[in-house]
Amino acid sequence: MNNKQQDGSALVRLTAAIIGAAGSFSLFAAYMVIPPAGLFSGLLAPFPASFLRFRYGRASAAIVVLGAAALMTAVFGIQAGALYLAQCGAVALILPELLSRGFGAARSMVWTTAANLLVYCLAVLVITVITGHNLHQMAAKEINDSIAQAIGIYEKAGITGDELAQLKQSMGLVASVIIKIYPALMTVMLMAMAGVNLALIRRFAARCGYETVIGDFNKFRNPDQLIWLLIAAGFALLAGNPLVTIPALNVLVILTVVYFLQGMAVISSILARQAIGVVLRVGLYMMLLFQPYLMVLVAAIGVFDLWGDFRTPRKQENL
Repeated sequence: MNNKQQDGSALVRLTAAIIGAAGSFSLFAAYMVIPPAGLFSGLLAPFPASFLRFRYGRASAAIVVLGAAALMTAVFGIQAGALYLAQCGAVALILPELLSRGFGAARSMVWTTAANLLVYCLAVLVITVITGHNLHQMAAKEINDSIAQAIGIYEKAGITGDELAQLKQSMGLVASVIIKIYPALMTVMLMAMAGVNLALIRRFAARCGYETVIGDFNKFRNPDQLIWLLIAAGFALLAGNPLVTIPALNVLVILTVVYFLQGMAVISSILARQAIGVVLRVGLYMMLLFQPYLMVLVAAIGVFDLWGDFRTPRKQENL
């Protein structure tokens, strides 16, 4: 009787892992086939493994990751399988492990993102040594080719003359900026992946009998000392040497996103005290996420929260 129960339990775990691998593969395949529409599905790709880590243990999560990587390799080639492992493997395996060991949300995100970046760096080093290719030049070529394709689409749409020349100039500037900051953009993407999966784990881990210490996003606050790194990166942009300005620009982009998160926590805390409908609140969040100028304003709120402490309710004094 016990053996049958164990076999049944093992069969359930194996079945769940196979389904999870298929789900993770589908999400990441959509990300590869239909970018940028599939970008959100790419952020969700590690979650099946993360969920099964809490539901059935480490072995099930490992089967999901390896199974999805094998499917990616079989369908899209070895590069796609390696990309899945580098991009989703750390989030799928490390993030739930840190949370299960009592790490908080911020520490789990930082360590998971750092581990992901380390995997990327090791992969770049190995590929460079084996192939002899300059991956930075390859990335720059890929970015320029994408910009050229976008310009070609506008040309086919009938844009010509001065308007087309102005478009080419502006797109060329965009390409030059992206080539400089793509390491920061990659880091931000990994942070977003860790954050999305963190939110999902917080929602579903309790159903598996796990109590996480993720905490309330409304109380999120960056370390006070981080402001000095932001100031140093800002002043470093004044240097005339690209060896200084380009790393400083990447650091500045990453810190702007980090303080944007603190600004969103401030706004979320303020809205939580107001009688605002869910639909209106979601609409406001979407507007803040997709309007560049508003994003900068939110990041500024996050920076000045260090001194303003905007989340503390102000007591009205009777005069």
